[in-house]
Amino acid sequence: MATAIIYVRLSSHRGDLDPSTSPARQEEACRAYCTAKGWDVHPVVVRDLDVSGSDKGLRLDRPGLGEIRERWEEVDVVIFAKLDRLARNVVDFRAFAEEAERNGAALVSVAESLDMTTISGKFVATILAAFAEMEAATIAERTAAGIAGARKLGRWAGGAAPYGYRVVPAAEGPGYVLAPDPEAVGVVREAAERVLSGESLYRIAHDFNARGVPTRSARLIAEGRTRRTTPAPWSTQVLAQVLLNPATVGRSVYRGEVIRGDDGMPRQLWAPILPLDDWHRLRAALAANGDGVEGRGRRVRAARLLSGIATCAGCGRKLYASSRKHRSGATVPTYACAARRNGQGCQGVAISAEPTEAVVERDFLGMVGSWPVVEVVTVAVDDGRRADVEAAIADTARQMTERGADVPALAARLGELHAAREALPATAVTEVRRIETGRTFAEEWAACDVDGRRALLTSVGAEVVIHRAAVPGRKVFDESRIGFRIGEFADPEAQRLAEIAAEEAS
Repeated sequence: MATAIIYVRLSSHRGDLDPSTSPARQEEACRAYCTAKGWDVHPVVVRDLDVSGSDKGLRLDRPGLGEIRERWEEVDVVIFAKLDRLARNVVDFRAFAEEAERNGAALVSVAESLDMTTISGKFVATILAAFAEMEAATIAERTAAGIAGARKLGRWAGGAAPYGYRVVPAAEGPGYVLAPDPEAVGVVREAAERVLSGESLYRIAHDFNARGVPTRSARLIAEGRTRRTTPAPWSTQVLAQVLLNPATVGRSVYRGEVIRGDDGMPRQLWAPILPLDDWHRLRAALAANGDGVEGRGRRVRAARLLSGIATCAGCGRKLYASSRKHRSGATVPTYACAARRNGQGCQGVAISAEPTEAVVERDFLGMVGSWPVVEVVTVAVDDGRRADVEAAIADTARQMTERGADVPALAARLGELHAAREALPATAVTEVRRIETGRTFAEEWAACDVDGRRALLTSVGAEVVIHRAAVPGRKVFDESRIGFRIGEFADPEAQRLAEIAAEEAS
């Protein structure tokens, strides 16, 4: 007697609210079919709930199908309520059907009375799978059209609201819009004010985490809208994304493009959390201090603490992080000069990295550890309208190249935008501010990673020079080979403020 294993799938699991495709109804139909055929039902019912069967889902990598693969030897039939429960396209259906056949099992679909043990059944299955694929494509097309229409009407097209907002029914007409969330709005505005006053994203994120300010993921977990169980903490990247999100000023983005009005400028679709001028200043300030999301390049982490800082006493070239084999077989990290190896006339130096770093840390903290850290930030005071106008000009020029474009109307708009750009100030206005952090170099050093510590060394003009060993080939570490000094601070005014504060503290 054949043994059948029941497979149940549902893209959006809502219990039994949908009796046509609910898990219980699918299982009931499969059991009835097995009874009619005289098949034994495997004690395990395999379920993929909240799992899509379309191309955007897991396709054949679903957890449930993986469980069936582990049970091929136990079953003769894989049964499901309807063909589209198994696959949404011909390729996936045929692939799994062939996999089942190789393992001595047949696929059966109850709704279509489909038996894959016959030639006619295989033929009909391929035709039905093609229709399922067409239906999935049609649904995707309707969904995309619905989203585009919602955006055009100024409606929220679905999904979790961005931080600072909640989804509410539109006051006029159908659909939903975003409304400021009273609790989260205060967080966004506080962060914006602190950035505009010169505080760093790192410090704000650290403070928010210490105070237990909930992130967006924490809110989603509380609302049961995510499978995560542990909320993500605040970070500089998360803060930057919240502050730079166009939704913060009532704008919406569709397929990577901001929704624009007939004049080419961005539309405001819902109540903003921040004034537009403040938002532009935030963008400029974060970009100036390397914290902006847009245009941020890939950050390459330094290999070691003194990479790019330590130099060779013989040729003055920077040392690079390397390694050598110890007689015990262990790998020892080192700093080495490549000039000799590259035939550049230097005898070269090499020194063990870890004890060298320990010496530099000791000397550095001994010199300036008690000094207060002064952060130097660049704050934009320009209203940022130029960025909006430039983007509108670029978008209008792009539209003019599209087939069927109303070129005369777009040309007129382009002329108006060029005139608006000419009326703007010639350059953006920024100013440099120095903020006393209330932390000493020693406290900052203890809290930083390798990159942060390198930045602290650089900020005080630290110089590390490595000399050749007095006895070539000697393997004993000699710290007298290390020359360390503090040079000029990267910002003289910050140095002056730190020295004054140090004197007052002593």
